[in-house]
Amino acid sequence: MSNQFKPFEKIGLCFSGGGYRATFYALGILSYLEQISYENQTLLKRVKAISTVSGGTLTGVAYTKAVQAPDYNFDSFFKTFYSTFTPENDKLLENAIAKLEDDTVWKANPYKKRSLINAFALTYSEMPLFQGTFENLKKDKIKQLEQVCFNATDFSFGLTFRFQNHGYFGNTPLYKNNQKEVNALRYQVELGDVIASSSCFPVGFEPLVFPDDYFKNQTDTDYKNLKSLDHFIDGIGIMDGGIADNQGIGSMMLIDDRMKNTLDLIIVNDVGSFKMQPWKPDDTQVEKKSTFKQIVNKTLKYFTLKPLYWIVLLLGLIIIVLNDMHVFGVQAYSSLYILGGVILGAGMLLTLFGIVASVIKMSVLSRLKSIFKRQVPEPLLDDVLTFQKLDISLIQRMLSERLTSAMSMINDVFLKQMRRLNYDLFYSKNALKNKRITATVYKLNGQKTPYNKGKNYNKAIPAPSKVLEYVCLTASETPTTLWWDKVDVTKNRMEKLIACGQFTICYELMDYILDLKKDHENLFVDFPEVEVMYSTLETDWKNFNANPLWLVNQLKP
Repeated sequence: MSNQFKPFEKIGLCFSGGGYRATFYALGILSYLEQISYENQTLLKRVKAISTVSGGTLTGVAYTKAVQAPDYNFDSFFKTFYSTFTPENDKLLENAIAKLEDDTVWKANPYKKRSLINAFALTYSEMPLFQGTFENLKKDKIKQLEQVCFNATDFSFGLTFRFQNHGYFGNTPLYKNNQKEVNALRYQVELGDVIASSSCFPVGFEPLVFPDDYFKNQTDTDYKNLKSLDHFIDGIGIMDGGIADNQGIGSMMLIDDRMKNTLDLIIVNDVGSFKMQPWKPDDTQVEKKSTFKQIVNKTLKYFTLKPLYWIVLLLGLIIIVLNDMHVFGVQAYSSLYILGGVILGAGMLLTLFGIVASVIKMSVLSRLKSIFKRQVPEPLLDDVLTFQKLDISLIQRMLSERLTSAMSMINDVFLKQMRRLNYDLFYSKNALKNKRITATVYKLNGQKTPYNKGKNYNKAIPAPSKVLEYVCLTASETPTTLWWDKVDVTKNRMEKLIACGQFTICYELMDYILDLKKDHENLFVDFPEVEVMYSTLETDWKNFNANPLWLVNQLKP
């Protein structure tokens, strides 16, 4: 076994979604892997594969792009990334909103649908960290990294859409069958669009449309060839990668398969929360105050052709006719013509309004009945269509419970279940035994979880200090946003997230090595460098417990 196993030779990194919480936790992971060495080479240089989602894609794309530069230096990359996103410098949201409101931006980019996510995409593309296209990541040109995958979700088939330099671009049966047409364009995709695609979470953003929103020159033959295919004529919606796999685990396992299982270690870096707010029913009392029929009828009565409208019209007409017949005097009076004209005009306008409103009302009611017929159970159909028994407070409660339960399903139940399924897949694969680490943002925050009764620390490693647990707790409670709010700034969450990534991966590497020792008693006779690395990890862990931000302070500008 020891002859086959080579620890830390080739490493794969997964960066989960989770807004800036994921972005800067991932930066912390990268920076510590650059800090620690094995056989005179940093662990970061041994990273050969990356799979990222949403907020983690910001870090993943920026790092992947930076590594390709001839003058690449990690310290310079860290300082640039750090400086770009400090609260006083971060203009991502501000610039995106400004673009959304600026007519000239959309005139200059007519190929893009005017939307918030496309405004973000254009903003990303202008930032030096993310400028460029997928061209530099071609499998025959990429440096240091061998395989990269930035994950989104295909809203036409409900499958993971993979921006990757190996394997099928899109990676669904649809793209497989049309790979020739897709490949002709894949390396023209802007990195800014890749990030936007991976991070446009539902409700917060609208989908991007592939290929429509991705290619500026839509007169190009290759673009026309792709759009001529049946599946691409109307475009395909692309959204946040976290919908299908918020940890990027599935894509990394496919990468490992393509690399013939040569990855010696896969590290899943996850800021997804295990917490879920239990759904609570609406406790509003139903009181028989006003039925739905009464409310609707009260509203609709204004949208009818009323006799009053005809009376006003006729009154104006009578005044004009009688004045013309000199009924009010020996001559016709101009003032009566004016009065009659005003009343006649008002009557005509009210009559016209009544006719139009009646037509609209009939159309709306017809539409509502059609919807009800498709959605309402047969036994309730007559009551619903005649608005006889639905009390307004009952409807309010029904709608409230439907909305809250649907949001709970989308934001919690579905994502938590997908997370469990992906981890089950990851940890059930025997070929990955002793080749996997999961580094979660909340592991060291000192809080109990539903999955353990205590703090679940390895007793062979010195327990985290209270100050380290506090930093981790502050980091893990960062909301899922792509901006800093006042609370984030006050709590210095950006630096604490970076530090959390650093000391968490330090701890997890020690825990991993200790587990290896249990499984392979003679392993470290063959790999003495692992013992040397463990000694360095112990020293760093001691320093993190004394000052969790020591490495951040050393690296930042």
